[in-house]
This record gives sequence, structure tokens and C-alpha cells, in this order.
Amino acid sequence: MTAHVTIELVTLDDAEEIQQIASHPDVVATTRLPDPYPENGAQTWIKMLLPRQKAGDEYAFAIRRAEDGKIVGVCGFVTVHKDQHLAEYGYWIGKPYWNHGYATAAGRLAIEYARKHIKLKKLFAHSLEQNPASCRVLEKLGFEKKKKLRNSNDPHHGDAAIYVYEKTL
Repeated sequence: MTAHVTIELVTLDDAEEIQQIASHPDVVATTRLPDPYPENGAQTWIKMLLPRQKAGDEYAFAIRRAEDGKIVGVCGFVTVHKDQHLAEYGYWIGKPYWNHGYATAAGRLAIEYARKHIKLKKLFAHSLEQNPASCRVLEKLGFEKKKKLRNSNDPHHGDAAIYVYEKTL
């Protein structure tokens, strides 16, 4: 069964729902979100995001379950290099919504958006080695694993290994 989701650019109206699902310890443990996720972290992040989104330097989408519009996660493109038609793709899904296909379904929509509206030609993504489900999602989306790095700069995951993925659009 294919998960049915929509994606919409994140707005301040999404802060409360994003805060609730981003704060879960299992989400923080498998992503590069701050640990612990700060109180009002979603609102602070969205306020920093909006001018970057308006300038075309970053795009973040609320992933909504089609049946009821509930936010199940976030995906998008950070560090958009317009001159190189390149960006980093990232995503996370709230713990109650894991293993429902939402990440893959949203990823397909986001990649199509990147191709059509941002005119990107290449994407890269990172996944923690300790998160094999995320690696599988990226591979389903057509990303190829290129290398393994030690993440020595991450205060939350120590020197955990990170896989680097790439996809040509």
C-alpha cells in the first residue's frame, strides 16, 4: 500500500504540531535535531527558516497525511546552491508515524518539486549509520550511497558514522 501524503511549505501555523512530534526522544536519537529538542524549538526554527525560504536558500515542507491533514514529519532542502543546482535533502518522521511509507511518499513529492520548481540537478543526503530505516528510504528514492564519514562534530551522536548519499535529477 502506498502512503498518501501531501507536502506544503512550513509556516508558523505548523509550529505546535511540529514541536509535538519533533520532541520525541526516538526522533532526536535518529536525526540531527537538537537533543533534547528545545521548548519552542519549532517556532524558533520556523522563524529562522521563513526568510531563507523566501530567498530560495532553503525549503522545508510539512508532510501531511492526506486523510486528515495531520503533520507526520518534515522534509526539504537545506543549503540550496542555486548556482550549482545542488541542495541537501533531509527529512524526519514523527515516531507514531514510522513504518507507514510516509517518508518515501513525501520524498518523491519533494524531489519532483526540486526538479520542477527549484530547478535542482543534484541532491545529496546524510543518514546516521545507526538509522538503517533512513538509509532504506534514501535508496528507495534513488539515492546512491557514496561514502561513510565519522561525524566528529556532532555533540549528540559522538563520532557516529554517517553515510553520504547522492542523487542526480
